[in-house]
Amino acid sequence: MKVFEIPMLAMSLLGLGLLSGVDTSRTYADLTFGEPVNIESLVPAKDNIIDCFSSDGLEMYISSYNRTGGYGDWDLCVLRRASKDADWGPPENLGSTVNSSKEDSVSSISADGLSLYFNSNRPGGYGSFDIYMTTRKTKNDPWGKPVILPPPVNATGNVSDTAPWISSDGLELYFASFRAGGYGFADIYVTRRATPNDPWGLPVNLGPGVNSPTSDYFPCLSSDGLVLFFSDYMAGVRPPRPGGHGCGDMWMTRRTTLSAPWGPAVNLGPQVNGPEDNIVPRISLDGSTLYYATGIQYGVWNYFKVPIIPIVDFNGDKKVDLVDLVMLINDWGKSNSVCDIGPMPWGDGKVDIEDLKVFMTYYEKENPPARP
Repeated sequence: MKVFEIPMLAMSLLGLGLLSGVDTSRTYADLTFGEPVNIESLVPAKDNIIDCFSSDGLEMYISSYNRTGGYGDWDLCVLRRASKDADWGPPENLGSTVNSSKEDSVSSISADGLSLYFNSNRPGGYGSFDIYMTTRKTKNDPWGKPVILPPPVNATGNVSDTAPWISSDGLELYFASFRAGGYGFADIYVTRRATPNDPWGLPVNLGPGVNSPTSDYFPCLSSDGLVLFFSDYMAGVRPPRPGGHGCGDMWMTRRTTLSAPWGPAVNLGPQVNGPEDNIVPRISLDGSTLYYATGIQYGVWNYFKVPIIPIVDFNGDKKVDLVDLVMLINDWGKSNSVCDIGPMPWGDGKVDIEDLKVFMTYYEKENPPARP
């Protein structure tokens, strides 16, 4: 069945009353996860953390501890590939211009690939750990000397500001901070600016719906800016966040628009959260894949990737059929709908052709057209 034929069919079914009795009480699309796949061949388990991916998918930045040829403690490294279908090359240290003899880790690259944010406890900072930025003129140039972000982004005194994540538009910087006035031991904050050339504003705590009385860490913003993933993690220092499945768990919070407040945090569930630490969630640019680390023992991690799958069985009858299609058409143009499943698995705030495209890929898998 062709996509342009679907609305006419669905409206006919709606006119016949086939939508009666359908439950439309949910206001957000639901997500589930596929089967996790171990990617240790890509990132060795011991003392390596996946930080971020470039927007073109050709660079992967990692934090690596005590690597041969490094500069001491944690260093920032990059893996490259020629195309999205090619294999990743070996890790390359960013060099002594970027890395110091102290810890340099947890990086986030801007959408244009020309700015890299990270945390470091090198001498000369404002606190125990501070957020730095290094830049390059083009993607083929080496990274320059890092500069520290001044207050109010970095707090003064014996305070750690860590785990930065820059938004795709470059106007929001999320990070974890141990500063006073939060809801837990470490909270997630955001600082904003009007344009990429303006200074960063006063950091704002994301509030008790996102932050907990324990520790909330490793923020990762989706490329559309509507979903924030993070983990509660401070092993041996604070207990796990209530409502989880083990030690450190991964969570997500949503907002309907870039200017809307963040909703309450939701646990990602037992498919990806288990009895051990499950931390450092990272999302592919298209929102289809979650990368994360599972703790084996201190400093040793298993790395996994898992598909993020929208739930297209809107009425929960364990079938993807024309009744679900009618529900989607009935909600056409609406916001906060269970049928808002595209282009990202969590939707974009409106039911439209993007959701229909996603629905049809799953509908045709379960209902393949008959052969002539």
